[in-house]
Amino acid sequence: MATPKITRRSLLTGTHDVSGPIIVIDTFRAFTTAAFLLDRGVDRIVLVETLNEARDRSRSTPDSILCGEEEGRRPDDFDLGNSPVETERHPDPADRVVVMRTSSGTRSVVSALRSGADPVYAASLVVAGATASAVRDRTHVTIVASGLSGVTIADEDEETAGLIEDRLLRQLDDPYRIDRIRSGTGAERLSTTPWIDPSDLDRCLEVDRFNFAMRVELEKGVAVLRREDV
Repeated sequence: MATPKITRRSLLTGTHDVSGPIIVIDTFRAFTTAAFLLDRGVDRIVLVETLNEARDRSRSTPDSILCGEEEGRRPDDFDLGNSPVETERHPDPADRVVVMRTSSGTRSVVSALRSGADPVYAASLVVAGATASAVRDRTHVTIVASGLSGVTIADEDEETAGLIEDRLLRQLDDPYRIDRIRSGTGAERLSTTPWIDPSDLDRCLEVDRFNFAMRVELEKGVAVLRREDV
């Protein structure tokens, strides 16, 4: 079976002027948090670019959950921060709609959709294998490591991109990849930032924890992320 041609890009600008299948990566922590929410039975996740857009969208969506961050912190009026551990503590997210805004991941996905990419997948380590399986039959796949706030290279996103690329090329996983991430600057940031639960790091590093991909499509002009079993 032929393997796809792979183009690697980085940062928010990497989602500009793209077409065809694209995987947007935000490992610490947006698309790990999203995967944990879907695993708990959330119906769909609406992805937006700004905090005020998130608030407006949540107000117009009955019984929705407002999730996200600004500079890594949960705004006081949000129900959840950008944290997989927080999702585990939420009393009952099943069958509800989550409205999510983050500094990098959600903005990058919306940008990719606006550029005309299709299909668009949101990814992190916890769904790496399933994401690769979802696009394996494509002839060309673009992988974008969204980075810190979309403007600074993040080692964890670059490493996740490398892992997914290896899966697409049917190469063996690098046995030292997770060790490199755990000793990197992103992991240090998660571990030492006072308002971030240190357990988030362990959740984010669970490769292939979930067997579904996360596809994002425009529905009436809105970016909607859903679980896609593969």
